[in-house]
Amino acid sequence: MQDLNNKKLVLFGAGRSGEIFLENYKGLHVLAFADNDPRKQGQKIQGIPVISPADIAGIGCDTVVITTVYPTDRILAQLSTLGLANIPVIILEKNELKGAQDHPFTHPLTKQIARELVVALNDLASAHKVDIYLDYGTLLGAFRDKDFIDWDDDIDMSVKEEHLDALINLVQEDRSWLPNHAGVVWSIQIVTAGQHTLAVLVSFDNAPGEQHVLPLELAITNRIQRDGQSIMSGKMLEFFCPAHFFDGYETLEFFGSIFKTPVNAPGYLEFIYGNWREPRKNMPLSEYQGIREIPIEQVNEINYAIL
Repeated sequence: MQDLNNKKLVLFGAGRSGEIFLENYKGLHVLAFADNDPRKQGQKIQGIPVISPADIAGIGCDTVVITTVYPTDRILAQLSTLGLANIPVIILEKNELKGAQDHPFTHPLTKQIARELVVALNDLASAHKVDIYLDYGTLLGAFRDKDFIDWDDDIDMSVKEEHLDALINLVQEDRSWLPNHAGVVWSIQIVTAGQHTLAVLVSFDNAPGEQHVLPLELAITNRIQRDGQSIMSGKMLEFFCPAHFFDGYETLEFFGSIFKTPVNAPGYLEFIYGNWREPRKNMPLSEYQGIREIPIEQVNEINYAIL
């Protein structure tokens, strides 16, 4: 990302992703959020006013940072129509929007432990007939590259809602399946928003005083079915696809183990990424298909419970 220090910024997108960007990059000089939703205009987010895009010209900003998954080309066209084509626009990469700075799969020991982790969890779930799926970037890497993607920043798996409680019981009852490495500590958390369980997180980090690995998180995200869609909810976004991709499963060999995948994995990857066969480093979230921001009035406080 370009150096935004000493810039007068407008963040285009007053949803949860904009808030998270603000939390991850404290100290920036943000004049305002801009948003097309009239219900948000006139409100404040963390003390920063939300304005209409039509008011950007009069606020004296140096740079517009796009902090929404709304299609970037439409935002750029709108800014041009408003006479703002000459104002620099920053389109954030996914890792910047999430606040991730490192690429753990380029670190040999971290990648080794990640491989051990994903195989161990899959074998545990399979032995107890709990269906968990490779998903998103991890599925893409497994299907296209037979490996993790170097520039990915976490491990993506999912579980359908009817198997969620069984998965939680499995990881809660026994930790012996976790890879054992000196100087590495583990955490298992349940992530909830209100009454809804979003995900099970399995993560590892360095023990105090150690510097062996880069921190890494495996998220097994809860998939619910609603209105013909299979939906996963995150901190700021919903990820959705036609439900038929998760009516059953297919299998794929990955790291010497048999993993479950969505039905018609190539079609699913095409739905999410478009031309998934062509590697694209740090694809902006705004270019993903099947992704939408959670309306701010529906955002619940995210809670992490350590198991």
